[in-house]
Amino acid sequence: MHNISYINISIFGLLLVSKLTSSFLNMSPFIATIIIGSYFIINKFHLLTMVLFVQFISDLVFGSHLSNIFVYISYFLIILTLYYINKDFSVVSSFISALYVNIIFFSISNFGHFISYSETYTLTSLSGTYLTGLSFGGNLLFSTLFFVSIYHSLLAVRKKQLAKN
Repeated sequence: MHNISYINISIFGLLLVSKLTSSFLNMSPFIATIIIGSYFIINKFHLLTMVLFVQFISDLVFGSHLSNIFVYISYFLIILTLYYINKDFSVVSSFISALYVNIIFFSISNFGHFISYSETYTLTSLSGTYLTGLSFGGNLLFSTLFFVSIYHSLLAVRKKQLAKN
């Protein structure tokens, strides 16, 4: 029971720190924490509650926009997808998760940006929104992979230390 509480508190703390200490545009530490958290928190709705609560706190700190609704929707779909697909805890599985999680986030958040900030609602302006966001999407993917690698490295070191004791 205590172990589960420590895991929940640790994941919540990591979510909070990763969301509030990075810039508003750098979502990758937060997304990487969601990916890693999905392996350790058994109940998807518990993780979803933590993620949405931390996002709400972030919205209070950084400000809220109409497009944030789509960020909440993307987190909901990300967590449902992670719990549907994640089977084993491995670096390869986490990298694959990072790929489709970033695709979900990129697709939905850019659509939200289009809905919220577009002057014209045409197919051309929609495709322009996605084309403009490609560099953001690429950076988000590579930095998410970087943070997932850091989490796996830290967990491997910790596992090795436990094996020595």
